[in-house]
Amino acid sequence: MANALGTINTTTEVPDSISGNTKLSTGDSLVINKTSGLGIKVDTTTPTFPWHDILGDLMNARLPPATAPTLNTYRGNVQQLQFAVGDFALLNYHIPHDYAPGTDIFIHYHWSHIATTVTGGTVTWRIECTYAKGHNQAAWPATGTIDLSPAPSTTQYQHMLSEVQLSAASPAGGQLTTGLIEPDGLILVYVTLQANAITVSGGGVPDPFLHFADVHYQSTNIGTKNNTPNFYA
Repeated sequence: MANALGTINTTTEVPDSISGNTKLSTGDSLVINKTSGLGIKVDTTTPTFPWHDILGDLMNARLPPATAPTLNTYRGNVQQLQFAVGDFALLNYHIPHDYAPGTDIFIHYHWSHIATTVTGGTVTWRIECTYAKGHNQAAWPATGTIDLSPAPSTTQYQHMLSEVQLSAASPAGGQLTTGLIEPDGLILVYVTLQANAITVSGGGVPDPFLHFADVHYQSTNIGTKNNTPNFYA
């Protein structure tokens, strides 16, 4: 069977024991054209490339001693990184070979607090970053900054996930240029707690915990034919 993607050999349709629908079964390789932007999408009604994560584990981040977040007790014996205003960490994000060319990427923060007195307000997470293609194609340009000021939950230990767009076709306000992003590019990142305007019913204002700072990207679900540019030739 052949289509715009390529060829599938010796295919059959078999029942799916979970959904009851039919699913494709192949006794051979699935062959997809090497062209940029082709891959495996999800949703038969409005097909789109699915989302994956580039992980940014703060527990493994570079923490400059003078301005490092503090490793404090979180729950039980579990410790996490608690940020005072001005504390920062350094992270790098490597663009994987299954990145869907031309799609925007987003950064999101997994964060929380351990106070029982929070009534509202905001915190401001700031990312300062620079991006360059790999393989001796580009130098890292001047950094840009993007602020995100989400409201905290009033629930103690609530897992918050707050996201902001990191790249765009026509970037603004510190965003990266989507058209430059490709496999083996690197995003160099400084993440900090820029401001803490949490409001409380009494006592001190709590410092938030930042657990992860991940990048959402859309994936073709396949790698590139070549491991160096032109990746799709």
